[in-house]
Amino acid sequence: MCLLNGRRGAADDRGSVELAIATPLMMLLVLLVLQAAVWAHGDHVAGSVARRAVEAARAVQGDGAQAEAEAAADSLGGSLLSHRSIAIERGPENVRVVVEAEVPSLIPGISWPVRHELTAPTERFVEPEGGGAPGAADTGGGPL
Repeated sequence: MCLLNGRRGAADDRGSVELAIATPLMMLLVLLVLQAAVWAHGDHVAGSVARRAVEAARAVQGDGAQAEAEAAADSLGGSLLSHRSIAIERGPENVRVVVEAEVPSLIPGISWPVRHELTAPTERFVEPEGGGAPGAADTGGGPL
């Protein structure tokens, strides 16, 4: 510390002012990086829940798809996905799953939503075009 007639010099105060400004900005930057990581993980979990739900719903007997999706969200997401909703629409040819949720916010006042939408063909029995049993048209009798 430099003393001139019992007073501190003006140059000595510059470091504390810089520290008072830089520290909160660095803390905010670290929180933003951590928040981005939490959001990315939540997005990945929501995608996994959507994939499990669409695979369960597209099966021939896809009646338990909603329960499967909720169980997957509980086991994978736990408390990570809040305000979640899982919508499953099963049509004659396609199944559509929409997973929406929010991840916890480390920065107050900011919402971090995640959303995944998947569409897949529904598994169904289709009659063969010949109308007969599979392989009935092959009457060549020769070795394969």
